[in-house]
Order: sequence, then C-alpha cells, then structure tokens
Amino acid sequence: MTGEEELELELHLSEADADDFVITALPHLKMYQRSARISLSTSTFRKESAAMSAANAAVGSETLWKRDYLLTIGVNLLVYTVHFLLMLWSTAYAMEHFSASISMAGLASGLFIVGALFSRIVSGRYIDFVGRRHMFLLGSALFLLMIFFYLVAPTLAAFNVVRFIHGVSFGMTSTAASTIVASLIPLKKMGQGIGYFTLGVTIASAIGPFLAMSITAAHAFTTGIEIVGVLAAIILISAFTIKAPERDILPQEKADLKKISFDRFFSLRALGISFIALMGGVCYSTVLSFLGAYTNSIGVTGIGASCFFLCFALTSFISRPLTGFLLDKRGGNIVIYPALLCMAIAMVIIATARGDIAMLAGALFLGLGYGTITASCHALAVHCAPMHQVGVATSTYFVFLDFGIGVGPYTLGSFVPSFGFSFVYIAAAAISLAGIVLYYMILARRGLFTRNHMDRTSQAKEIVAERRQRFFNKALTASH
Repeated sequence: MTGEEELELELHLSEADADDFVITALPHLKMYQRSARISLSTSTFRKESAAMSAANAAVGSETLWKRDYLLTIGVNLLVYTVHFLLMLWSTAYAMEHFSASISMAGLASGLFIVGALFSRIVSGRYIDFVGRRHMFLLGSALFLLMIFFYLVAPTLAAFNVVRFIHGVSFGMTSTAASTIVASLIPLKKMGQGIGYFTLGVTIASAIGPFLAMSITAAHAFTTGIEIVGVLAAIILISAFTIKAPERDILPQEKADLKKISFDRFFSLRALGISFIALMGGVCYSTVLSFLGAYTNSIGVTGIGASCFFLCFALTSFISRPLTGFLLDKRGGNIVIYPALLCMAIAMVIIATARGDIAMLAGALFLGLGYGTITASCHALAVHCAPMHQVGVATSTYFVFLDFGIGVGPYTLGSFVPSFGFSFVYIAAAAISLAGIVLYYMILARRGLFTRNHMDRTSQAKEIVAERRQRFFNKALTASH
C-alpha cells in the first residue's frame, strides 16, 4: 500500500481511532503536505506539525528529576525489597512453623508470583479506567493489609492463600508504579528514565535477600514481619503524596470496557520486545534457582558462590543508566544485541567454571546482560505502545518477564537429572543466542528501534495524544 493509499483510509477513520494510521504512515508526512487528495488540509497539517515540533522540543527540555518521579522510584524500591525479603522468609517460615516439605514451602513462594501474574494482566487492562493513582493506593493498602495475616494464618493452606493475595497486591502496586513512572518520563529520555527506575529493583534484590537471610538465620520470623510491616506502611503513606498523571477515557473505550479479547489485555505492539524479555528471564531464572546446588556440585563454595550476586548487582547497577543513555541517543539495537550476547557469554562461563574467579566473571557478564535486557525491554515496550496504552504495555512486559522467570527452572531444570547442570547453562546460552536471531527477525529487520524511527514514532504519539484530547473534549461538550 502506498502512502497516498494509506491517506485515503484516513477519510474513514475517526480522530479517536487514528493511532495506527499516524504511526504507520508517519514516514510519508512530506507526502501528506504535497497530496491534494487528502481531507486534512495543508494548513491544518502544518499547524499539527508545528505543534508537534513544539511539543517535542518541550519534551526534550523537560527535566527527568521531578519530585513524583523520585518518590515513585523510592516506593518501587521498597515494594521490591518487601517482595524479595518475603520470598526467602516465607519458605523458611513454612518449613519451620508448618513443618512443610521443601516442595510445599516452595509452593508458598510460587503462589506469590502466580498472584502477581494474574494481577498484572487485569491491572494493565483496567488501570486507566480505575485511575492510576487509585490503583496505586488500592494496591499499596492491600499490600500493607495482607502482611498482618502472615503470622495468624492457622494452616499451610491459609498461609498459601495469604501469599497469593499478597502477590495480587504486589502486581497491582508494581504495575501502577511502573505505569505512573512511564507517564512522568519525557519521551526523549525514556531509556534513561526507565534505567534509573529499575535501579531500585537492583538495590532491592540485594537488600531484601540480605535481610531475609539474617532474619531466618536468627529464627526471628516475627521481627521479619515487623520490618516489612513498617516498610509497607511507608509505601502507603508515600503513595498518598504522589501525583499521578491520569488520562481522559474516550466514550468508545467506556463502551468497550466489558469486552474480553487478547488485544485488550496485552499490547500487541509490545509483544515482540516482551518475548525477548521472556527469554532473558528464562536464562536468569536458571542462575537464580540452581546456583547454590550447582556451585556445591562443582566444589565452588568460596567467594565465587557467596559474592556472585554482589558482582551481578554491581554490573547491573552500572549498566542500566549507561544503556538507558545509549538507547535514548542511538536507539534500541545498540543495547539489545550486546545484552543478549553478554547473557550467552555469562551462561557459557558459568557452565564451564571450576573456580571462584570464573564464577565471578560469569556474574559480571550476567549483570551486564540481564540488567540491560530488563531495563531496555521495559523502555522499548512502553515506546512501542500509544500513550493511552502505557498501562497495558507495562503489564505485557512484566507478565512475559515474570512468566520466563517462572517457567525457566521447571523447563530447563527437568534436564538436570539426565544431563547435569552444565547442560542447563549451555542450553540457556543457546536461548540467548536464539534471542539475537529472533530480535533481528521480528523487530530489528523492520527498523523499529533505530533512533530515527523511534523519533518519528515519538512524534506520532504526540499527534495522536493531541487528537485524542480534542476528540474527548468534543464528546464531553456534546454530552452537555
């Protein structure tokens, strides 16, 4: 279809449905001005182009370090600290208090993730209808409330129900926080903004397990609940102080609210990059789940095992702001390809490691690879979607990432009895390399994440947002 033919289709589109048209046909913008056959006059187009340029200039000059942005980073850090702390705490508590087996205690941790996955799917769909701030507050309140039920659960079954509902509240809160922060970040600084935001998760992944290990080693389970209770209270209080940008809901969207279909719960535009995140999650999960057993089996029990995640956190911390800057300046390809390659190198090093130095080298490469994958895929998923679908795109990314982390240990772990741990890590390396091929086939080959194309897409999103606002104002006026 030529650019002019695409323009003819615009005659049949309402302003509210113009998203696909604008983003698809944007490379032909100059043709719009030359075409005498379009209903949108040249003068009208020039006004939109001027407004678009002014908007983007303003976006480029906007500062990233705003109060609400910083508060949301802090709240998300605390949310994930509680999450990581309770993942280890709940397993140890179930084994000691309910005399649960290792597998049943593991179920208590797993149900939290199941609840979070379920919640993310629903939250992404309805967050803008409920209100971003309302969902943030509701999730934070439920997050605090469920903590009080941990120590009073009379049976393991009741404890598992608490874990599931707490996972639901975690999914609501973290999805709302991610959606709010994405709406606070200027489009031109999305890579850096998401990179700094995800640093909170990196810090939490170090603080949470450290506190949990100290608490469980001392069998101070009540102290653990007191700590997470205080943190959850801070989260709720802070959530009340955050001003979340909301968006206007079009009349058609309200009428469409009760319809159920795949594309209403998942962002089709974000599926490709979210699947790359899934592959990264599968690889990371093999390390997260099997590292202790693997290092014991190969006799690496010194600093190679004890300091592995410290080195992993170090390079993750360093890589995320840097790769966010590169993504904003050069596009997605320059960060995704090296990240997947670093993941593959890390898996090969771990698979062949027989000493502390090799294990720590694998940790450094894993931090570079996985830290970049999570931050960049998150930013690119948000970039792919129109501005009114930020919530759905965010939940799509997290659902795929969490699903990869969840299924990785089960799928690849099934090969351990027959082939050993080294085979699992080699298989993970192969998945990372396959991710490079897949990324090229479904995304890079079409030029979706070149800096030039990303700039044009950002401009299109500005036009679409303006058109949607005009349409909403007209509909609101007509209803009165």
